[in-house]
Amino acid sequence: MRSRSPGSRGSKPHRYRLNAAVLRAKAKEAGDTGQREIARRTGIDEGALSRLLAGSRSPSLETVVALAAAYGGPIEDLLTRPDGTALRIPAQTVRTTAAVG
Repeated sequence: MRSRSPGSRGSKPHRYRLNAAVLRAKAKEAGDTGQREIARRTGIDEGALSRLLAGSRSPSLETVVALAAAYGGPIEDLLTRPDGTALRIPAQTVRTTAAVG
């Protein structure tokens, strides 16, 4: 019997949600108090933004990048796992080798 890879048919994909509380706080700091202002600043359709803020849709990579670009901060701050826990992306480790003299 073959095992399925994480992205294969029949498996449940990982869905992340927009961290609405973080986005609203960042927007408020920038002077954007409502969805209309957030949509205008980011270029995201207001209806789509409403669904993202309500948690009924998962954001695309392009959407998260647009939000992070508009309000600053790392992309991971704008995402949560489906259970509401914070998403943490491990920092890339850079390996260096010491020169032998």
